[in-house]
Amino acid sequence: MPLIYILPVHNEEAVLGHSVARLRSTLQRHPQAEVLLVENGSRDGSAALARRLAEEPHAVGMQAFSLPEAGIGYAYDRGLREALSMVGASASHWAVLTAADLPFDFTDLEQALPHLDDPAGPILIGSKAHPRSVVNVSLQRALATLAYRRVRRVLAGMRTGDSQGSVLLRLDVAAKLVDLVVARDFFYSTELIFHAERLHHPIIELSVVVAPESRASTVRPLRHGSAMLVALARTVLAWGRIGARPR
Repeated sequence: MPLIYILPVHNEEAVLGHSVARLRSTLQRHPQAEVLLVENGSRDGSAALARRLAEEPHAVGMQAFSLPEAGIGYAYDRGLREALSMVGASASHWAVLTAADLPFDFTDLEQALPHLDDPAGPILIGSKAHPRSVVNVSLQRALATLAYRRVRRVLAGMRTGDSQGSVLLRLDVAAKLVDLVVARDFFYSTELIFHAERLHHPIIELSVVVAPESRASTVRPLRHGSAMLVALARTVLAWGRIGARPR
């Protein structure tokens, strides 16, 4: 099954070259794989670096895009739409939404491979909530994550343990979800999974090993957690008004 990796690139000049090298090495085992570098609102040299990496002679299957808006959701949305433009709502292509520093290395992909031929086309999540995942984070972040999971469960009835992990989904499934997601920030993947649950798409959480951070985290538990709660409430209310109709 061909893979299309979507890497959001925001102020990632320090890590992007290393991440692309790791991707190229691993994806040699997946010769049909594509990589989409989606730079969004960077203030460093990320945009130029992404273009340079995509233009290298051996960078077959790699493209770079640049957006003026900063936000990981902008990158994911553009990446999914570019993938759909490339191959359509294909039941044989899988999009991989991850982060530029590849926080799980490729442990999520390794766990996902046995599921890629499943005719049900489940959405696969590299999940820090999986009981066999190896996760080392600060106590503050761990407590914030647990609180957020509880609120998601109570407020939105979401069953998925980790809606902020890497996401692998077939493009025929992505085509049904992409127009439903309005978030363009950290909430993007949570909203994607919210709609997937409401539309009864099967979801499988995969165990991962969280790699040591190669850069300081940009996540601020209080500020981003509060924003996510507001976005979650908005999403639940909007679903109650319009159900599954695209917005």
